[in-house]
Amino acid sequence: RFTAVRAGEPSEPFLMTGFEHKVVHLKTDRSAEITIEVDIVGTGVWEVYEKVKVPNYRYHVFPPGFSAHWVRLTSNIDCTATAEFYYT
Repeated sequence: RFTAVRAGEPSEPFLMTGFEHKVVHLKTDRSAEITIEVDIVGTGVWEVYEKVKVPNYRYHVFPPGFSAHWVRLTSNIDCTATAEFYYT
């Protein structure tokens, strides 16, 4: 589901803990830079994990065993976007 995204406004957090393998699929209606932030231990302290350039579609595979409690995303521009997380 695509959603209108405002530049600089973080998404709702997604639970990330308890899975060995993680990937996120990012889709945008125009070229954007998406910042992936993580809250490692669930205390509300967010750290930049990585900035990903998304021309229209891109996926990012987290390293095996990467652990964080929560993850959220922020775009550098207003756009329409979606993110799908897959964990195993």
